[in-house]
Amino acid sequence: MHARPGRGPGFRWIWAPLAVAVLFALTAGMVKLQETACASAAGPLPRADVTVEPAPPWVRRGTAAHHADWSEVLCSMGPLSPRGRYVSLSAAEFGRASLCGSYLEVAGPEGTVRVQVVDRCRVCPPGRLDLSERAFARIAGGREGVVPVRYRLVHDPRPVPRLAVRVKPGSTRGWLALLVLGHGNPISRVELRAAGRKWRTMWRGLDNHWAISRPGDGPYRVRVTDRFGNRAVLRWVAFETAAVQHSEVKLYGTFQRPEGTRPPAAPRLPAGHGPASTPSPFRISPPCA
Repeated sequence: MHARPGRGPGFRWIWAPLAVAVLFALTAGMVKLQETACASAAGPLPRADVTVEPAPPWVRRGTAAHHADWSEVLCSMGPLSPRGRYVSLSAAEFGRASLCGSYLEVAGPEGTVRVQVVDRCRVCPPGRLDLSERAFARIAGGREGVVPVRYRLVHDPRPVPRLAVRVKPGSTRGWLALLVLGHGNPISRVELRAAGRKWRTMWRGLDNHWAISRPGDGPYRVRVTDRFGNRAVLRWVAFETAAVQHSEVKLYGTFQRPEGTRPPAAPRLPAGHGPASTPSPFRISPPCA
């Protein structure tokens, strides 16, 4: 018989480095998948109950003219000062009073002016602004007629105003309408809460009043949310028609914590940087760094 040749020591240990290489490749692949998952989960989720729009600038081009009579405006914000800087929008841009009380920055041939949206211009085509005389003079100088302009919505106008409320004359215990003032940004939602009741959403009329049926007994709490997600609560609104009820509450510029929530663990980031991210309650091992 022929003797079987023995195996050398090099052949016996060839599997050791091969196993190390395979283990390294698997570990690297798992780390890469984990990094991808962390990157996908990094962005904060928006609040489900608020439609938050990105901050301007959005710029539109159009034309501007002027008129003198601002005694009655569709946004119900009178009486207005004859020396104020106001704008009325075309029906297409006015919509259902969605921009009432907010501000536009308008740039014309001779300068720039900030104007408050207070009215609707029925005969104006889309892109036509109807300015008060003082505002028009600021952008047009001594020109008359119609001038070309660029305009944009102002985000968080300064100085920061304070919220106020006026109960619409004719309101009753069965139907209540409120005019919200001093909000600066466009309002997207107003809610009302009577004693012993839950929050209820009000609906907006073409005259810029927020209405609700069977409001319950006052005084009320009124919660205001703007288009950019800012929210504030007026804690004492009496059933007093016609009189403006002023407050010290600001809709933006200071941190307003929603009722029933705990203080945030991290400081609020500056505007334009988004909210601080919150770790998911569902932990993955190993957790994202």
